Amino acid sequence: GLGKATALGFGNAGAKVVVADKKVEEGKEVCSELKGMGTESIFVETDVTSEDSVKNMIDTTLKTFDVLDILINNAGTGGPHLGQPFTRTEAVDWDTSYKVNVRGTFYCCKAVYDLFIKQGHGKIVNMASIAGKTGAAAIPHYSASKAAVINLTQTLARELAPYGINVNCVCPGLIYTSIWKGLGYLMGKNYPEVFADMSPREVFLATIDKMVPMKREQTEEDIANAAMFLCSDAAKNITAQALNVCGGAEIK
Repeated sequence: GLGKATALGFGNAGAKVVVADKKVEEGKEVCSELKGMGTESIFVETDVTSEDSVKNMIDTTLKTFDVLDILINNAGTGGPHLGQPFTRTEAVDWDTSYKVNVRGTFYCCKAVYDLFIKQGHGKIVNMASIAGKTGAAAIPHYSASKAAVINLTQTLARELAPYGINVNCVCPGLIYTSIWKGLGYLMGKNYPEVFADMSPREVFLATIDKMVPMKREQTEEDIANAAMFLCSDAAKNITAQALNVCGGAEIK
């Protein structure tokens, strides 16, 4: 999904790319695709909920390429239950969302903190969500975790700005990734009065029609382009921002 598109986008732009994921086979496939493009790339099996795993990923990056300039925190997940009503969510939904989305982002940022300060430059882009600004009743746990990512981004950006380090986040809108396929299935199952007999894709398109003023879905490449812009010299004076890429679904 977003990770693959972002990796390929940076590879096309000339970056050396480290693909880090728990999904070994899928991660290696992306790495192979990058190498086929002529991009220097390695895959590192990484679990962002483990600080030791994150440290190993950073250490392996430096051993391989001797340098690290950009960190994209893209790992994200929700939980097995939907809200609306709020009481339908369980502790597992909240724990899973925070463990991956918030603590995982914290571990990765912490792992590059000293390095970026020492070298006097660095770019960090965290993947948040428009749900982190508006809130989404169906996924309160995910929404709250992404609000935390936005605040973490702003807090860290203030601290690192004097060292020439930019920290921003991208807030994607509605993108039909594998996560949304699962969400679409759950929405059809839990809200039959709204999405009667609809496939996950049909649920997604109905949501686009209702929520997105531009009436078109966002793509993985849209998000990758935003991340690449925030890591470019054109964005050198942009930090602590949460950039919406959502077709107008969120305006704050």
